[in-house]
Amino acid sequence: MKKRFFLPALCLATLVFMFSCSSELPDYPGQKEEPAEKMLTLTVTAGTMEDSIMTKAVVEEADGPKSPWKWEAGDKLQLVSIVSADTTITPLTVSRISADSTRAEFKGSVGAGRVTAGTTYRFFYMGDRTITQDDVRAGRISVDLSSQTGKIEDLKKYCVLSGTGKLAISGSNASIENDVKLENAFAVAHFAMRANDNTLLTKVGIRGAGVYAEAGVSFDDGKAVGVTEAGTEADPETNVFIAGGATDFYVTLVPGSVTPSFDGYYANSYNADVVTTAPVTRDYDEEKSFVYYGGSKAVFSVSETQTVAITNGNMQYVMPIQTYTSNMNTNTLKANTLIRWKKSVPLKIAGALTTHPGYYRLAPEQWRLAIPTSVKGGNYTFATVMKDGKRYISPEAYRYFDVPSWGTIDNPTLLNYTSVLSGSGVDTQYDFGNKLLVGTKPTRTMTSDEWGYLLYKDAQNNTKRYWQVGSKKVERWARCFIDDIRDGNKKGKWQNTEQRGYLIFPDNMSIEDAKKAFETTSPIFGRWAVSSKNPTTHELIKKSGAVFIPLTAWRPTGSNVLHQVGNHGNYFTSSYQGGGIIHVLMTDGGNPNTANTSDAGQGCMTRLVQNIN
Repeated sequence: MKKRFFLPALCLATLVFMFSCSSELPDYPGQKEEPAEKMLTLTVTAGTMEDSIMTKAVVEEADGPKSPWKWEAGDKLQLVSIVSADTTITPLTVSRISADSTRAEFKGSVGAGRVTAGTTYRFFYMGDRTITQDDVRAGRISVDLSSQTGKIEDLKKYCVLSGTGKLAISGSNASIENDVKLENAFAVAHFAMRANDNTLLTKVGIRGAGVYAEAGVSFDDGKAVGVTEAGTEADPETNVFIAGGATDFYVTLVPGSVTPSFDGYYANSYNADVVTTAPVTRDYDEEKSFVYYGGSKAVFSVSETQTVAITNGNMQYVMPIQTYTSNMNTNTLKANTLIRWKKSVPLKIAGALTTHPGYYRLAPEQWRLAIPTSVKGGNYTFATVMKDGKRYISPEAYRYFDVPSWGTIDNPTLLNYTSVLSGSGVDTQYDFGNKLLVGTKPTRTMTSDEWGYLLYKDAQNNTKRYWQVGSKKVERWARCFIDDIRDGNKKGKWQNTEQRGYLIFPDNMSIEDAKKAFETTSPIFGRWAVSSKNPTTHELIKKSGAVFIPLTAWRPTGSNVLHQVGNHGNYFTSSYQGGGIIHVLMTDGGNPNTANTSDAGQGCMTRLVQNIN
């Protein structure tokens, strides 16, 4: 009796995948009804291979390299036809299945003006999924690979099979010459993972160069390409995961060069021991790390002689974790292949206990915070863990943390902190930018004076940070809010759940260009601005070339409670006075305080810069 699996061998074995599924495929939502147009009845026969055992939309593992997919009632194909850049998707429903279920006949109606005799068309099978209007606009089918069940019967959820056939028309009937041979755009592999000390694994994550959490399959050639990388770091948020705790699993992969790593999580992946692991230094690409304006890094003066580039997101600490990890060598995967050890035997991998140290990164967007997105205001209490009598922010509860105390560069989640600074000056030793490099060079935190110059605090000694409009000097920044609630009369009006912040404009940006960052045509700039009068959007911020500094929150010394969420923007400077670090206090009114000395051990946000001149 044959066992139902899907995939083969250590070496890549080419399979002729044919498919099946019982799921209903809804009509294409954008399909046009043209009752006046002549309709053709299109008949397509899709064939598979030898094998006489009926299956339920699964691949039946065979001894050789061929493991066929089989048809069953309810299966559908989708025909993609393009006329003058207008794409139509036509569903074809199975009408007859051969006795051995390896061949099936499909029928459907297509407008006579949508197809041409003698033309070759591509047909797709993708389980119970339908090609969407977003797919049509993109010219490819989007496939989410970020969470996979690992079950053979669910491969139809992640694979896309396609094949071509030449159309023949006779009267009101159309058909395809010969059978359509369908092939999988992806590669599939069968793995079984365990810990090398037999610790029970609770879930498996997959990452590495060539591993993708999202892919696209082209309408033109049916080939899969990676869209969103799963990342090269162990990350419980961005890696590809096998759901349900499965450790014997089938995984769908994008063809091409791949260097996969497998992380087996276990009950103590976030144990208290990892919190004392010192962060490692990371280096990031310049083009992805700064705010750009006019094709170049946006330039901001922070004194009469010093200009800087400002990073395009707040600094965030990525928490450490422990996993049982196995790293594989680079291989080249081919489409329509199945990878296993041998029939019914997966590739077996054993993970060794590995600590992944924490590190600093830039938030993926200027407005992104590590505070849980469900928190819209008020106060928030962090979950904590104890280690050697000291309290830390829990690495299990939070992947990112962005309100450390100054001086905790090597243990940023420690709450019980006493400043090691004395006197007054500028501190470079504990600057978080020492461990966040861009283009191989350290970044840094601005001094109190530099923040003051940037925000035009001292008009007498500042010739760079204003626009001259007639007889007035207009400061090159404005308060704003991000207009997320855009329905009816709420559009353009601040709601208390919408994020506020400061937009800071480059030295060489005209006031006319700066106005384009807002939804209103008459924004108010400078210290007299109120955020509710200056609506903007995420897209406008990204296009503007301006720096967005979100109003965030602050954490009192030694406390695990955030205060004034969404109301206070407390940002570190590198200046200190009386043994305590100085911070910038931004609010929604008045002049920002760029030399605030209150509660010097508090937790603040950090926005890093790099010198230009």
